[in-house]
Amino acid sequence: MSLMIKSKKITIRKLSHKKDISRRYQNWMNDYEVHKYTEQKYTKHSLADIRKFVMQKNNSKNEFLYGIFLKKNHLKMHIGNIKIGPINFIHKHAELSYFIGEKELWSKGLTALAIKEAVKIAKKKGIKKLKAGCYELNVGSKKVLEKNKFKLEGKLQSELIYKGKRVTQYLFGRIL
Repeated sequence: MSLMIKSKKITIRKLSHKKDISRRYQNWMNDYEVHKYTEQKYTKHSLADIRKFVMQKNNSKNEFLYGIFLKKNHLKMHIGNIKIGPINFIHKHAELSYFIGEKELWSKGLTALAIKEAVKIAKKKGIKKLKAGCYELNVGSKKVLEKNKFKLEGKLQSELIYKGKRVTQYLFGRIL
């Protein structure tokens, strides 16, 4: 069963390791600007690596990877990803991570829509709390989390390194 959730502008669905893995997707994964506030910036991603990652998530029982697709003129363009997990089924909480790879679509409200849809999916899976972390410098991520009713629950001082300097990691949570 393939779960697909739709909003007015986007669709979220499980990625196919065959049809959704493209050079454009690979370019996002290797674009420093796209991933400067994520741990992905430390890894070089091949198409084979990305296919393997998508297959692993599709076969996982506690991590769910979805593509974010923009609806435009009857076409659906893959613009980024959102992942729920790992899920702790005992305590019913999960991590949330996301990115928009198409930089010209940043600051258009699409990440906020994707998070809203991921919250719906999480509720259907019985998750009672979602958590997300971000670099203190990632103003956009803080804004979309707050827009989706995530609350700042903590700050890990000097937790991360960004451009050779120690920075704080913000921890957000939302009770569902």
